[in-house]
Amino acid sequence: MINRRIFLEAAAASALPAIASARPHVAGGQAPLPSCTAIHSFLIDARHAPSRTAGERLRAAGTDVHTLSDGDVTQVWLRHIAPAWRERPVTIAGLTARPALFCLEQLALGSGLRVVFHAEHVVHDEGRTEHRLLRGAAAAGIAPHDLALAGLLWPSRVAQAIVTRASQQSHAVRERLGRSEAALDPPLPPRAQLLTSWIIAAA
Repeated sequence: MINRRIFLEAAAASALPAIASARPHVAGGQAPLPSCTAIHSFLIDARHAPSRTAGERLRAAGTDVHTLSDGDVTQVWLRHIAPAWRERPVTIAGLTARPALFCLEQLALGSGLRVVFHAEHVVHDEGRTEHRLLRGAAAAGIAPHDLALAGLLWPSRVAQAIVTRASQQSHAVRERLGRSEAALDPPLPPRAQLLTSWIIAAA
């Protein structure tokens, strides 16, 4: 005998395929990023899971993603960035260890580019991450509270912010920006790692 509970469960189960087919494709439970061609190259450090996650999100948005071997920018610089910058001041971005940003910022200065977005992410041994937004957060539509709320999904939230900031770069008011804080090496707790998210663009 079919009672009301069995009927409702059957009805709900039969509706699931229709609901699922009506939803947009969501990778990893997150809505895909809009197409982003404003970023010439997005750099990741494959040694760090958050960096790989952000790279996957940007690659899905149509951005060229390049992996730094052991955090070294040399090959990516020689093969991709330097040739592009000889032609025009293209925008690059990344989620890397601090030394990569420091090196690229020095190279960018001669081409009239500056760090227009810069954030630091201290990843603790137990998985907790502290965030500091140092430059360009308002233009990227992000605040420390947003990253705190994102929890373990913070790399995806950073990827979204980078796309937002880079996509409006051509319309952004050009600021007279000095050097970033990438040269500073802040003290870290034992076994913690420092990652930086950044955008280098004409400014």
